[in-house]
Amino acid sequence: MSENETGTEAFEAARARRIKVNVAITNVERAAARASSKPTWREKVVAELRDLAVAFDQHVEEVEGEDGLLAELRLTAPRLSNKIERVQGEHPGLCSMIADTVESVQTSNDPDADRAMILDTLVAIARHRQSGADLAYEGYSVDIGGG
Repeated sequence: MSENETGTEAFEAARARRIKVNVAITNVERAAARASSKPTWREKVVAELRDLAVAFDQHVEEVEGEDGLLAELRLTAPRLSNKIERVQGEHPGLCSMIADTVESVQTSNDPDADRAMILDTLVAIARHRQSGADLAYEGYSVDIGGG
């Protein structure tokens, strides 16, 4: 099995969900980068942020589920428990951050402030994704994936 394959259902489900979150992030970035003077700018950004919220919520449900990635890692790599808890503990704050960004963009009249908040949210998600990728690598490639 290669370094990029684990063969577990939990890992593959998390990978698929990660791709959906990435697509949603890209769509938010594209929408926010458009000219804010367009009459539909705010509506398009809000719609893409809502899609990101759904994708991220589904990510959380997937990885935190009974048969999800984090449960599997707890069983196969118990030495990673603190890192697993830290990554899982980031979920509520990120969900709130996304929801706050949606609400702010809906009610704001300041596209520059909106973009700054969107960027802060996307950076926080990017950091979380990197922590999750590091955790999965450590759990699978070192603990159960070998070499």
